[in-house]
Amino acid sequence: MLQGWIQIALTLLIVIATTPVLGRYIARVFLRERTLLDPVINPLERAIYAFSAVHPQEDMTGWQYAKAVLCSNLVMGILVYLILMFQGLLPLNPTGLGAPSWDLALHTTISFLTNTDQQHYSGETTLSYASQTFALGFLMFTSAATGLAVGIAFIRGLTGRPLGNF
Repeated sequence: MLQGWIQIALTLLIVIATTPVLGRYIARVFLRERTLLDPVINPLERAIYAFSAVHPQEDMTGWQYAKAVLCSNLVMGILVYLILMFQGLLPLNPTGLGAPSWDLALHTTISFLTNTDQQHYSGETTLSYASQTFALGFLMFTSAATGLAVGIAFIRGLTGRPLGNF
């Protein structure tokens, strides 16, 4: 029991110690100010923009932003649904699991896409390693990132700043 309390205290101390540094960094990113990691991140960011034909300097209207969010979520949802439905044909399936029922795959996809992460299945007896990693792991990152981007755009809109480019 004491070990559990020590772990909680240690976690809280780490969060409290890193919050000012990471908070300042994230604030500078969202305010479009220069950061320490710009020399490393900017070339990668420019390559991604060039590959995806995105013009980051162009700010979107509210409708354009909403449409971009919905379109990207639709594409991600279809991709993840297909991964779940074809998991029997994909690698990293050592137990030879077949596809879950269509409604379970759809529920799981929508649940992880909306960042609610409901699981109406039994972990590794329903989904393969590939499905859990490439589908659900992918959505656990991108759904949180989407929520953060929409939240920042909302705050920018409230303060009268341009929303940016989703």
